Amino acid sequence: MKLLGNINKDYMINILKWGYLNKIFSENFILEVQRDIGNLLKERIQRYCGNSSTSVTVDMGEQLLDCIYYIIDINFRDDFDMNKSIELIKKNSTKDLLKKGEEKLKTLFEDTKLLYDRVCANRYETELIAYNDTLIKEFGNFFKIYDMKFNAQDIQVSVDYPLIFGDSNLTGIYYIKDYLETLELENKFCNHFEKGEIENLLDINAKIYKLDYRDLLTNIFEIVINNTILSIIVDDEFDDFYLFKEEIKYLKSNLNLSNVNEKVSNAVKKMIEELKIYDEKEIQYIDSYKNRFVNELKSAIRGNCIENLAVTCDDDLKHSLNQETLILKENKLNDEDFRNILNEIEEEHDINKKIEIIKEEINSFEDFCDILKCDCFYKEEYTILFDSLSQIELALLGKSIFYEEIDIDKFNLLNQIFKDENYNYSWQEEYVEYMKNQEIQKISKIQKEIKKLQYFE
Repeated sequence: MKLLGNINKDYMINILKWGYLNKIFSENFILEVQRDIGNLLKERIQRYCGNSSTSVTVDMGEQLLDCIYYIIDINFRDDFDMNKSIELIKKNSTKDLLKKGEEKLKTLFEDTKLLYDRVCANRYETELIAYNDTLIKEFGNFFKIYDMKFNAQDIQVSVDYPLIFGDSNLTGIYYIKDYLETLELENKFCNHFEKGEIENLLDINAKIYKLDYRDLLTNIFEIVINNTILSIIVDDEFDDFYLFKEEIKYLKSNLNLSNVNEKVSNAVKKMIEELKIYDEKEIQYIDSYKNRFVNELKSAIRGNCIENLAVTCDDDLKHSLNQETLILKENKLNDEDFRNILNEIEEEHDINKKIEIIKEEINSFEDFCDILKCDCFYKEEYTILFDSLSQIELALLGKSIFYEEIDIDKFNLLNQIFKDENYNYSWQEEYVEYMKNQEIQKISKIQKEIKKLQYFE
């Protein structure tokens, strides 16, 4: 039997060609179908013109003809089978096929609208303009203006937000449905992460191009999953998706063409387990992306450019650190000024005023630690003091306490604060007690900041 290859569009035309070449359809049968299509086109033109005229432009005539074929093709698209398609054409007139197609199109439109509503309800909340304009503005408008009668094959919307996978052969409602199904899976993945963390990563990425991340035509899923996979490969555990230049160096030294498949597979498996991803479609989508990512990573290994697949955060960390008033090394006080400030703190009885003095007068993390070592705070005052500090400042204190543990072992702040340890200073004991009373989310965030600080000296 003679085949025309995979049929994924123009179903009716290709089925007729296939049937004719394989002597299933006679020439007279083909001519009869063509006459029927011509009659359907005449009827469609009359309906389009409202019976006031039967004259349309050539372009409009072609549009109406394409619409007829598009609607008839709906009968053959789902689970396409050549033998079943031939039987369907034999048993039904062309007019009946058009009517059946119209009914299926209406149902497909309604189902796709429900899908759209679900995607919007569970969308990833971002300020990325292309994402919001495509989903809310353009797709929202599609369901208002879609012309099932005369232009079913055309979506008439601008789709600026890029997806990782898409079928360029799809048109009309099938394109919209496929796009929304794909976006829904990408949204599910991104919603496993904290919105603020992802937006921060997007912002860091945009700074490379000296742009506002809201203006970029970038895929959120790709940026997040790339950094997550590579971060897990570095740490051999799931923590966060922040990567630093030192970690890129580690990847370049430890990844090669012979181990990259195993490393990525293990990382993806760990990611799925830690994020508690159970949806089979989401897992399949991640698995499909894994295969693509492995190929890209192999190319990057060959070109010694793994950094091109990730967003590195060193510059952003430096910027964040420089916003903190207590960590600037160059602002260390001389001995006399330090003693004067220490005396002022020791003579003050109001904890809030003590903190105010520190915020205004101490501009070096080293000086701040020296103040803490002088035991000029009492038990309940430490809680108020630590509450007044930012996460980065609390991370700096944690890093100074657990410096050896961070260097020697895979550091886990939650485990560390519940170990029975002896500390050199009272403030360190108070810090540990303070951390024990914090919510797990805050402890996790501070641990992430400590990890960042490992790559900034």
